[in-house]
Amino acid sequence: MKKSARSLASFILFVVLLLQTWSGALLAPSSAQAAASDYGLPAKTADGVIFHAWNWSFDNITANLPALAAAGFKSVQTSPVQPTKEAQTSGSAWWVLYQPVGFSVGNAQLGTRDQFKRMCDEAEKYGINIIVDVVANHTANAGGDSLKYTPAYNVDPSIRNNSAFWHEAKGVQNWNDRWQVTQWGIGLPDLNTSNADLQRIIISFLNDAVALGADGFRFDAAKHIELPDDAYGAGSNFWPNVLGSLTNKNNLYIYGEVLQDGTADRFASYANYMNLAAPNYGHNVRSAVGFGSGVNVGSATSFDAAGVSPSKLVTWVESHDTYANDSSESTGMTDYQIKMGWAIIASRAQTTSLFFDRPGGSGKFGTPIGATGSTLWQDPDIAAVNKFHNAMTGESEYLRTQGNAIMMIERGTKGMTIVNLGGNATINSPTNLANGTYANKASGGGTFTVSNGTLTGSLGGGKIAVLYQTSTATPTPTVSPTPTPTASATPTPSPGTGVTVHFYNPSGWGTPNIYAYEDTVSPAKTLSAWPGTAMTSEGDGWYKYTLAGWNSAKVVFNSGSNQTPGANQAGYSVSGEKWVKDGVVYASNPMATPTPTATPTPTPTPTATPTPTPTVTPTPTPTATPGSGVTVHFYKPSSWGTPNLYAYDDTVTPAKTNAAWPGTAMTSEGDGWYKATLSGWTSAKVIMNSGSNQTPAANQAGYAVTGERWIKDGVVTQSKPGGSSTVAVTFTINNATTTLGQNVYIAGNIAELGNWDPAKAAGPANSASYPTWKLTVNLPAGTVIQFKAIKKDAGGNAVWESGGNRSYTVSASNPNVTFNFGS
Repeated sequence: MKKSARSLASFILFVVLLLQTWSGALLAPSSAQAAASDYGLPAKTADGVIFHAWNWSFDNITANLPALAAAGFKSVQTSPVQPTKEAQTSGSAWWVLYQPVGFSVGNAQLGTRDQFKRMCDEAEKYGINIIVDVVANHTANAGGDSLKYTPAYNVDPSIRNNSAFWHEAKGVQNWNDRWQVTQWGIGLPDLNTSNADLQRIIISFLNDAVALGADGFRFDAAKHIELPDDAYGAGSNFWPNVLGSLTNKNNLYIYGEVLQDGTADRFASYANYMNLAAPNYGHNVRSAVGFGSGVNVGSATSFDAAGVSPSKLVTWVESHDTYANDSSESTGMTDYQIKMGWAIIASRAQTTSLFFDRPGGSGKFGTPIGATGSTLWQDPDIAAVNKFHNAMTGESEYLRTQGNAIMMIERGTKGMTIVNLGGNATINSPTNLANGTYANKASGGGTFTVSNGTLTGSLGGGKIAVLYQTSTATPTPTVSPTPTPTASATPTPSPGTGVTVHFYNPSGWGTPNIYAYEDTVSPAKTLSAWPGTAMTSEGDGWYKYTLAGWNSAKVVFNSGSNQTPGANQAGYSVSGEKWVKDGVVYASNPMATPTPTATPTPTPTPTATPTPTPTVTPTPTPTATPGSGVTVHFYKPSSWGTPNLYAYDDTVTPAKTNAAWPGTAMTSEGDGWYKATLSGWTSAKVIMNSGSNQTPAANQAGYAVTGERWIKDGVVTQSKPGGSSTVAVTFTINNATTTLGQNVYIAGNIAELGNWDPAKAAGPANSASYPTWKLTVNLPAGTVIQFKAIKKDAGGNAVWESGGNRSYTVSASNPNVTFNFGS
């Protein structure tokens, strides 16, 4: 009887837990969808646009989620989250993320498993989906040449030591041979993806990522993983089994990288299992906007996708491969060309467009792995196009061109984007749009008129027009003191839990008023007549108001002639409790006191200094006199207030700081530059911050500085940046043969090359053409450097090349240095 009771109790507990799991699974999407609606984001990844946060750390993604949602991005794609064979983070070593050593979440470059989960949890608050880049075709290798197809020494032993998990250790020789493309390597050890035990390992990893909050996956090198019906015994059930075994599979967004070659790619066949990136279309779009050819917008009409439906395509202007690979296929594109290309692809119907975020700073790889990249995604025109895309979900498409330089992307009868790659233009075109006047929501400004099937208006050269009507039951108030709302000024509120709004008052405003309206109910309601109700100060620039009994609202803040959002724009969508600052709606206070990046009392682990052979020891340049002081110049981002400098030195015991967090205020030098001097210091790590802003981001070490340094856009230089303060110098080291575990680095007499310290040398170099190694480093223009190549293993043991120091003057006109190792 007792045994039966225990069994019954166990069964009841099982049912309760199961119901809890179901309820969580059922409630989560509605919560995420509610958050998405606050920003006008669609419910599904497929209906929105994706931001590729290439090389961004999990914490940096988390910190930027409010701004990404406000810019209209539905999803964020991470770089690969799997553990890597090396911990190095130089920007040119981006490839290390595509050489994993196992199948688990978290690596040295992007962050831990806990940081990944925190990012996913936070993304859900803003209705943003997280897409994870997955490397399942191969692992990291042990080196170049004969070791190219040997797994790295630190690959998970359960994988490395199982011979059944590997294909033959050789590379593709005939790229038109489908069997070779799927069964041999692409410069790295090729996994036998047909093996059922290996598939179970991969499935477990993917489901773990889903459990942590991932909403989809991008499969790297998908073309090299076989399809079920591949000939000559190459086929396997990898795709139907792996994708069919995913938790919540019907709600995940899956796409793969299948580079089109027209012969061995089987592009359309992969579409039976997943969505696909559209590389050929990206090439066509780059041509359309004049990159590598004359402007011809007609090039961007066909998706060139082997008949695959546009609804199965992920389109881009450029990808991380076209930008970062040695061929530099798209690296030379300008921001203007990228923006105009984005306006074309993201305005189109059905496809899901991906915006690749380039590295920031100067040169090809101006920021390290983990840092945020270019800020082009914040451009108002990019955001306007994103919001157009989201608003046009489900609408049909009609393309029109006016000459070679103007494309009009029409969406049903509701909206149109016009992309003008030529000079000032008068638009006079047939249209399906409804009659009316359309204000341009992009930065080009102006209005367009539709009358009886004809669109007329003017658009400046190199400008974009984004045209659609924002449907609201209550007119958006302008700065006029006596607007006429459609609903009574004092309606009886419908039952609700209340909405609390916090607003950060701009410096030039008086006490702000809040004007609130709700146009999702009938009749529409408002809080009070324009200009609304005065808010209550909370101190520190924040003001507060609670809309008792409301479930949601759109709000406009105003003071005198000031107003945000601007006239004729919809109010900010809010529900629950929200904070609004600088045009961004946050789910929590964005100015909560941050935790400084580095602890002020770290305990460094000393390492032994290897003693190089006397004949190869470099001759370092003199170092600064101890205690002579460190001066830091910082270029303040436009949205920041006066920056503070927090400095610490963890090379001394006890560690020291210049002041308690957030540090001391810097002094303006004009032109956006601020300055601070650390008297008596010889070196430091520094963090600049202002309110909720911080660089480097939380949980990242400060910038290492000595002597006098300038910091702008995450790049540290030895002189004040001008038009081009740094040069991306490519070192090509020939005949550098290595042993297992060794890589090639460049050490030299400046900070960028480690100041002759092998532990801080630049690298490792790329060994794709072993025994030739290539490394690109951003160096200060005009500087005469001395340097040597070294071979270094994971233990820090360095082998210096023989002979005297090499010398080179950094020059943009001669950015390539080629030499033979040791001669």
